[in-house]
Amino acid sequence: MKGVVCVDIGTTSLRAILYAEDGCAMHVAQRQNAPSYLESGRVEQDAGSWQKHLASVLASCRQAAAGLGVEPVCIAVTAQRSSVIPVDADGVPLHPAIMWQDTRSAGVANELRDSQTMVYRKTGMRISPVFSAAKMTWLRRHRPDVWSATHKLLGVHDWALFLLTGRFVTDHSLASRTNLLNLQSRHWDQALLELFGVPERMLCDLVTPGAIVGGLTPEMASETGLASGLPVVSAGGDQQCAALGLGLFARGTAVSNTGTGAYIIGHADAPALDEQMRVSCNVSAVPGAYLVEAAMLTSGAVHQWFRQIVASGAGEAATPDALDLEAAQAPAGCNGLLLLPHFNGRASPHWDPAARGAFCNLTLATTRGEMLRSILEGIAIELKEGLDAVEQYCGFAATVHAAGGMTRSALFNRIQCDVLERPLLRFGGNEATAQGAWIAGAVATGLAASHGEAFERLSAREPPRRCEPDPAAGEVYRRQRLRWRAVGDALAAPEVRQPFQ
Repeated sequence: MKGVVCVDIGTTSLRAILYAEDGCAMHVAQRQNAPSYLESGRVEQDAGSWQKHLASVLASCRQAAAGLGVEPVCIAVTAQRSSVIPVDADGVPLHPAIMWQDTRSAGVANELRDSQTMVYRKTGMRISPVFSAAKMTWLRRHRPDVWSATHKLLGVHDWALFLLTGRFVTDHSLASRTNLLNLQSRHWDQALLELFGVPERMLCDLVTPGAIVGGLTPEMASETGLASGLPVVSAGGDQQCAALGLGLFARGTAVSNTGTGAYIIGHADAPALDEQMRVSCNVSAVPGAYLVEAAMLTSGAVHQWFRQIVASGAGEAATPDALDLEAAQAPAGCNGLLLLPHFNGRASPHWDPAARGAFCNLTLATTRGEMLRSILEGIAIELKEGLDAVEQYCGFAATVHAAGGMTRSALFNRIQCDVLERPLLRFGGNEATAQGAWIAGAVATGLAASHGEAFERLSAREPPRRCEPDPAAGEVYRRQRLRWRAVGDALAAPEVRQPFQ
């Protein structure tokens, strides 16, 4: 039996999943690997941690494959986007990874704001400290010793591909999250390179998403037990792969993916640009297609924060399931309690890196369950803000396909469905990103004839669960959203305030 080993590097963990050729997940090896959240908006991670865990999870999959009689035909890689790792000519990291959530380069983004429109029209992305280019400029200015020794500037995905193949390469989907790729030509843009002060020689070679980028090095083969020369596929960025794994191939559907951060994504056949620059346009993992995306920086991270900080010391009473039961006792709208989930700034569609989280309408009668439910509602309302913006360019979404760690909560799925006012389809396995990587690997190696055919295999194995919106709850949430938006607008920087429709 043939199989694909999918490597999925998220923000807080790294996993490798062995998939059979029918899309069945045969084995999962995972290592927790969270970044460090530091002062002044800095978020960093030791690049060596990914190197150690990558070899470990691949070795686990190889052992499982041998026991199950599965022959891996490739390794398909997907990872988080927009982090920056400077390395020397031997690929040795010179500085901790500056993670995608890191906002230390906000000053650079603000300084270049007069070029905002030009950059957005070329890249589909606003200038933002979230994206790679501003981080690179900050590194050049504030770490000149590191910069002078840097041979290549890698993302986490690129770093994994280098560890596996020895090549400095990235694909268009990852590159479209840097502020340096021209969406039309799909090449590094010289005007943007000059604006941010990044020489093209310091960037990776570009390939198409889903391409085989090389073979497994003898060194990594020896360390993992996998075959030397085993094809390595660049499946695409994590959100692009999640969209692929959830069957986003055409207009009429949207994807909601809620993990550490959260994303609402729609399909476009050509670059789709918003005059107000509220949403981002990225290269899709589907050949020739694009994704229109609204994002929030902290969703599951806020939920985890609440459990760890507010509900700590409560033992079994603070498990996720127990807290969900408490939250379910609170009514829709939480008796007016509001949560703004902007704990590390606000992304699209209402960009404000200075935004912060806030509870509003707390009383002495407020319960822990109400606070938790208000977190779930606040995340869902932010997603609704994004969906409204995405639909302007991708058409009405008749259904929303949902995945991500937070969809393990049945209560959150119900809240999300009611707030979005769309039927919600939750696909089995809760591994949309890795499933998208499996689709890319299966197509690249001939195990599947097309992306659509591979997705049908996944869907046939475990049909999605469908949730229909409750009109009564939807009315409550429409009123709640008006209050939520008014509070957010009152707290926002003046330049980001917008009239609510």
